Amino acid sequence: MRFLALMRQLSISVLATVILATQPAVATDSRPYLGAEAGAHGYLTEVAPPGYPPVQLYAEETGRGPTLLLLHGLGASGYVFRRIVPVLARSHHVITLDLRGFGRSDKPFDQSYSALDQAAHVKAFIARRGLTNIILAGHSYGGGVAIALTLDLNATRPGLIKRLILMNSPAFPQPMSRAVGFLRLPIIPYLALNLIPPEITAQMSLSKDLGNFRHITETDVTRYATPLRESAAAHALITTAQRIVPDNLPELVQRYPTIRQPTLLIWCRADPVVPLVTGISLKRMLPKSSLHVLDSCMHVPPEESPSELLGHMRYFLDGR
Repeated sequence: MRFLALMRQLSISVLATVILATQPAVATDSRPYLGAEAGAHGYLTEVAPPGYPPVQLYAEETGRGPTLLLLHGLGASGYVFRRIVPVLARSHHVITLDLRGFGRSDKPFDQSYSALDQAAHVKAFIARRGLTNIILAGHSYGGGVAIALTLDLNATRPGLIKRLILMNSPAFPQPMSRAVGFLRLPIIPYLALNLIPPEITAQMSLSKDLGNFRHITETDVTRYATPLRESAAAHALITTAQRIVPDNLPELVQRYPTIRQPTLLIWCRADPVVPLVTGISLKRMLPKSSLHVLDSCMHVPPEESPSELLGHMRYFLDGR
């Protein structure tokens, strides 16, 4: 049985390699996610956490004040925060970071796409940039990365993370969403993601069945779709879905009460991806947390409810 499983995985990897090798390299859109009016500038930073090959991570930053580092969710990029950053930058030094394998960051054809792998790379980015006194915020999968990173830094660099913001973030064992379940199937996701135009994939992700995306424009769809044109984007997305549950999740859960930073929990009441019960459970386990439930969104507050989200974030960031 173990031999058959190994051969199956090998056949998938070979097929993926063949598919990806036939995809032409595509130049990414170089315009800042946040727009010129936000005064943001983008850049690539090489990081090499211990045990990993060097990769280039893309980030954008703007504003002055305490550092606020934003981590996006599965399949997204820093572009998801474009509606809230200009306001936050009035009082904070805001950095949006494209996680390894997403947006404009490198997308190595390897298996290092778990939340723990991502946390190691964000940690290396923080060290490389010399960031201190950080307010760490994550949406969805990025929130899972933020939790793992906070646990790590609390043990290795106490005091580096000052505050934590989690938006609709997975934190406990739960049923897989339809999208993640599909991406975990053998072979089919590779074929689908490489045969379906990226714009169609982006439109499906932003459908009205998954959220209040009525304001999404053709430009938004294009900006979300562009990274999917890169040769290894499908591999990064699929491998992340396959490794989305950390192997040591029970051990991580036991350590949640050690997160004593003030923590803001933002949840969409009808979230079909990460249920509200996750936010309620986190509220019980994190000693200094507050939970705010939004009725105007389903899973992506920065896209669906930016004004309401900003209200809660600014109140929290002001120390209230």
